[in-house]
Amino acid sequence: MVNIIQKSFGLNLKVLNIMGLYSDEKSSISLRVRAYTLYFVFLVLATGLIIVKTLMERSSNNIETNAMLIYVSDSTSYCFKLLPFLQNRDRMKRCINFFGQKKFAPKTDYERKILDECVWVCRRNSIVFFYGLLLTIIGWNVPMLFIKGRKLPLILWLPYDPSSTAVNYYFTFVYIAAATVYVSYSGTIMDPLIGGLAYHATAQLKILKYNLQHLDKNFEDNLIESRIIEFHSVRKHLESCIDHHKKILWFINEYIECFSWSIFCQFAASMFAICFCCISLTLVPLNSVEALTYIGVIYNISFQILFYCYYGTLLDEENNDLCKAIYMGPWYKYDVQIRKNLLLVMERSKRPLLITAGKVIDVTVRTFVSVLKTSYSLIAVFNKYN
Repeated sequence: MVNIIQKSFGLNLKVLNIMGLYSDEKSSISLRVRAYTLYFVFLVLATGLIIVKTLMERSSNNIETNAMLIYVSDSTSYCFKLLPFLQNRDRMKRCINFFGQKKFAPKTDYERKILDECVWVCRRNSIVFFYGLLLTIIGWNVPMLFIKGRKLPLILWLPYDPSSTAVNYYFTFVYIAAATVYVSYSGTIMDPLIGGLAYHATAQLKILKYNLQHLDKNFEDNLIESRIIEFHSVRKHLESCIDHHKKILWFINEYIECFSWSIFCQFAASMFAICFCCISLTLVPLNSVEALTYIGVIYNISFQILFYCYYGTLLDEENNDLCKAIYMGPWYKYDVQIRKNLLLVMERSKRPLLITAGKVIDVTVRTFVSVLKTSYSLIAVFNKYN
């Protein structure tokens, strides 16, 4: 059977592998060198040159200034967002591939149906997001080639004049285009991956919920209701469910340890990026290529945080339904020991299973709405002082 993680996130993992941030095989020195080289050349260096240029010479063009601020807010957060993939790649790899182990393979048609749906959703999200990024990158870079005066997609501090010769201009343009491609895909293609992993945990909870509700699969309807069921198969099945629940809880804790800081950085950057994009939209014609580009950026940024919030909410809701699933089963027919074990599972499921960003912000749909509201507040503040 093909690993369901590879089926779900094959596209994401290939992109991360090209950039040296992930590998199916054991991490090598060449992979680390490639990862750190691309990270410093296209992310850290480009961001630093933009910040230097902004501090040294404030552009009189508000559109250009906002464009730079959009880029800097995102790229600065990505500098921190990518660090766990550079420093703890083995731990990240274990967390990403956790549900790809054979012990989580579907055993029944119902389980296979749940996992197939989960794989399809994750693949759909990754593909849509990949091509959405591609269109945004093209809209950001390509129009500059057709503008008179040798304009560049980003304004950087450079020790030479990029418009002095054609060689200087095209060399600088290629570097900036490569930097935007690296920043866009390295920092954002992992969002449907991280959000999708939470959805895989939700799928496992759905399977667990079904199994807890149908502990005795051989139960016959004509049994007397007062009779206590003490089948050995029920005990064995319940032990398997408890072990399954423990593994899911372990994964969520590991997931938070691995990705909490990355999610927090994304939330912080998204508020400012959406704010600057909205301000830029008020400065350009709505039927222009620039407006479409800014709309594309808002679309991508919004979906970046929506991936986390939506699937984080589904995970918590599915966990809350475990008690209901146990209650809907024939628990009253089981012996005392089985019922006690079921009560323990119910008590454990009462604890909210929430993903947190920076271990301080709950990753839910409410948080997504709060991010949008905060972005609007920032727009009002910046418009007042501009």
